[in-house]
Amino acid sequence: MGENTTIRWILFFFFPALFVYGLLHVYSSKPAQAKKTAELTEMEEGGRKVYNKFCVGCHGENGDGNSMAAPFFKDKPPNFHTGVFRWKSTPEGTLPTDEDLLHVLNWGIPQTPMPSFHLVPEVQKRAVIAYIKTFSDRWKKEQPGESVYTKIKEIPPYFGTKESIEKGKELYAANCTACHGENGKGDGPIAATLPVPPTNLTYPVRAAGPSPKDTFRVLTVGLEGSPMPKFDHLSEEDRWHLVSYIAYLMNQGK
Repeated sequence: MGENTTIRWILFFFFPALFVYGLLHVYSSKPAQAKKTAELTEMEEGGRKVYNKFCVGCHGENGDGNSMAAPFFKDKPPNFHTGVFRWKSTPEGTLPTDEDLLHVLNWGIPQTPMPSFHLVPEVQKRAVIAYIKTFSDRWKKEQPGESVYTKIKEIPPYFGTKESIEKGKELYAANCTACHGENGKGDGPIAATLPVPPTNLTYPVRAAGPSPKDTFRVLTVGLEGSPMPKFDHLSEEDRWHLVSYIAYLMNQGK
């Protein structure tokens, strides 16, 4: 790993995490109140304590995203009461899996204030996931949807080839430029009118996750609660060509 790459990782992860930690320190003096402690299971109560330590400053005392820090963010924290999660691998209208939520906690959401909590012990992260579920009754009535990862067996051999990138470029021009712009920088002609800013696809760290499978996931199920639709009208092969081109755009941003 070269010096420049090391510096980028510091900028992408350390400083955003430091900024958010400062906000948490300022705004986390009050306990979260999803339920009274007596109504929580032992695991949920443990998660409440973790939530108060790491999450309440941005996501709010009641998990509705209405925190004192939220007005400073262009991309607002989600309202956990709705049970709608943007970064997940399950179909639109369904709940995410625990692994989806754990993925967000481990990876963070680059280009947003959501940092990585990779260094927090997994038992604490799973506890806070259990606590977050107490904010919405959907978790009592519904099961998570089927993860698209169960259908992704392996990355196809043509991924990243010159031919695949060229096909992906054509598909990108026809489907993606209005929001993400001709060069993938999130500056398309309608970008400024959208309630959630389009992702800058040249950013060297992918918000969805580090694997091409993560990008394929977004194209397959979309980002619920945002303008990003699912592209399941495209064949699986075409979606992989799009992933090839998006990976090419990301490398251009390095």
